Amino acid sequence: MVAAQSASQTREEPQVGIEEIIVTAERREANVQQTPIAISAIGGETLQKKQIVDIEALAGRMPNVTFGRHSGSTKVFIRGIGLDAVAPGSDPRVAIYTDGVYSARSQVAFLGFYDIERVEVLAGPQGTLYGRNATAGAINIITRDPTQTLEGYGTATVGNYSLIRTEGAISGPLSDSISARLSFSTADRGGYGKNIQTGEDVDDEHRRAVRAKIKFEASSAFKLLLEADYYRAKDHNGGYHYLNDSPGHTAFSITRGFERPENVRDYAGQGPLQTIVNWGGSATATWNIGGPVLTSVTGYRRFEQDLAISSDLTTSGYIPNFIRERAKQFTQELRLTHSIGPVDILVGGYFFREQGFSGLHALPAPIFFGLNDQPGLPNTGQPIGAVYGGNQLTKAYAAFSQATIHVTDRFGIDLGLRYSFEKRKIVEHNVFNVTQPLNPLLPFFDPIPNLSTVIAQRASWKSTDPKITLHYKFGDGIFGYASYSQGFKSGGFNAGFLQAPFDPEDIKAYEVGLKADLFERRLRANVAGFWYDYKNLQVNVAEGVQIITRNAAAARLYGLEGQFTALPTDGLRLELSAAWLHSEYTDYVSGDPSFPGQGTPGLFLPSPSGPVPAFDLSGNQLAYAPKFKIDGEIGYTFQIPQGQVTPRLNVLWVDKVYFSQFNHPWVQQPARTEVNFFLDYASTKGDWTATAFVRNLTNKTYTVASTVFSDFIGYQVGGQLGAPRTYGISITKRF
Repeated sequence: MVAAQSASQTREEPQVGIEEIIVTAERREANVQQTPIAISAIGGETLQKKQIVDIEALAGRMPNVTFGRHSGSTKVFIRGIGLDAVAPGSDPRVAIYTDGVYSARSQVAFLGFYDIERVEVLAGPQGTLYGRNATAGAINIITRDPTQTLEGYGTATVGNYSLIRTEGAISGPLSDSISARLSFSTADRGGYGKNIQTGEDVDDEHRRAVRAKIKFEASSAFKLLLEADYYRAKDHNGGYHYLNDSPGHTAFSITRGFERPENVRDYAGQGPLQTIVNWGGSATATWNIGGPVLTSVTGYRRFEQDLAISSDLTTSGYIPNFIRERAKQFTQELRLTHSIGPVDILVGGYFFREQGFSGLHALPAPIFFGLNDQPGLPNTGQPIGAVYGGNQLTKAYAAFSQATIHVTDRFGIDLGLRYSFEKRKIVEHNVFNVTQPLNPLLPFFDPIPNLSTVIAQRASWKSTDPKITLHYKFGDGIFGYASYSQGFKSGGFNAGFLQAPFDPEDIKAYEVGLKADLFERRLRANVAGFWYDYKNLQVNVAEGVQIITRNAAAARLYGLEGQFTALPTDGLRLELSAAWLHSEYTDYVSGDPSFPGQGTPGLFLPSPSGPVPAFDLSGNQLAYAPKFKIDGEIGYTFQIPQGQVTPRLNVLWVDKVYFSQFNHPWVQQPARTEVNFFLDYASTKGDWTATAFVRNLTNKTYTVASTVFSDFIGYQVGGQLGAPRTYGISITKRF
């Protein structure tokens, strides 16, 4: 689908009607209205106006896109498919690319948008051109390139909760053939709540980011673009807030007189304290070799995350969790494009290598386990608790091709094919011991000598994913398509939990769409319908103190989505996106950790200790897959002597969201409505712009993710919350 927002445009040449948007979703420049896939595209200036500062804010404006969080990980879902795993180091199902470079860690969705040219959200499996872990879709973040004229801008935003956000860039030539761009972003904000023990803010924001780009244009045939960036955040995010107890259960600490916060936005226990560091660079070379064009995209990334949180959600300090992820990756993609008569051909190869560690240390409080240092009692130290972790190496190779056959001026056929091969190996360790004291001299996440179980495993997988698309231009401004595609999410290991490798997922997708620009581009209507056959779903289940991943389910998803923009008069702009999604498990049998020993009568799962009662979850709705989502906005531009003023009202309605495959009513977010208001100003010359904003005007409290904690803690339900009412003003000066 296509959002009716513009990519950056020159102020000297305003366009008449709804903006044309050029995207690179199919690895070539094309008008989004004539690209035969469902795309939502939004430009950098519009991101600033709508106060969309990251993927979480972006998700609200996209049809069938949902955002959630688990601890320090992000959960992006497109059409009901996304990362619902809870184990550290899990792979996403939505591929996120920045300037053509894939980022394997899901946490990159937290990194803020700044100095952005546009963002493209591609819905549906992108198996041919994007490959691994794009079964749900892909998000392309395209940053602004250096320019051959001196220009720049600075933006300052202030708001409640002591918000101060800055952003800026300067760009220009260094010589006739070399240009450069330097951009930065900062954000500081107080917390939305407090830790009732320490008084520290929770859910605050403190981040810094910088990016440099240099473009070499030695000739009209060769261009080289170098990019380097650095991001660091240290704040009190990633913790779970207490929501409720599972029916029939009481948290372990509550039975011993400890307390929980009375305000859901407050927090109790360890942390939360989170540090994220993400940095890297890329080199993109384009060479016209006498007709064919060769493109090379080389990328290197480093990622570090440390997170300390409470899993008990009370003042007891019962079992704080410490989570660590480390990753370094190298990617290389080569593409060759050429046109031979009526056929446009793209062939390419891809290599991905990631070496990383993910681990968790749950550290029980000594007083609960007879190991304590209280006066008059034996000083036996801190119990070890649970230590899980693994060092993993992944190598992935792919060869791909796509050909567009222009059968006539109106009718075309796209044929795509990708072959993927992936191999992984892991050395992982696991120990759970609450009676043995921890040696404080040992590294915190390393195996415990003579106690940890350490194993090494390796596995490999391959997949061949085809795509065929028929597209037709029905007339000026009307474009339709129908497609069949397949997607591949790699198999893997559940680092630290010593289980056998799980297998890849398989998805087959059917889609039809129509894109129309009517009445001299005063009305844009884009609609799409889809059907997914989804098998071998990788599903997480907490079993005691372990997190197990199984290829345990099959699912069916289908739905409709549409985006509409209208300019009835020169000043009035109307926008509407609407989505309907039906999702259900068609074959899924699982035990429910909240109800041990219970299940559907006569239904059992095998286990080493004998048959275990289980539930038939067929017909249940997939997690993070609301049935309906509607987003609408109305704005009117008034001309004044000093420029123009545009008040805008935005309303978002999201249907009920379940946060687990069990569809428990106590692990869900009921249907909600969010109201946002904006007031834009642009000077006559366009060099000054400002936006005053109020988001979540009615101050609704809502949950973006929740989970049931293990039996060891007491089955309480913890969640992470969306932002409360926020307001402020953002001012931009361009030169």
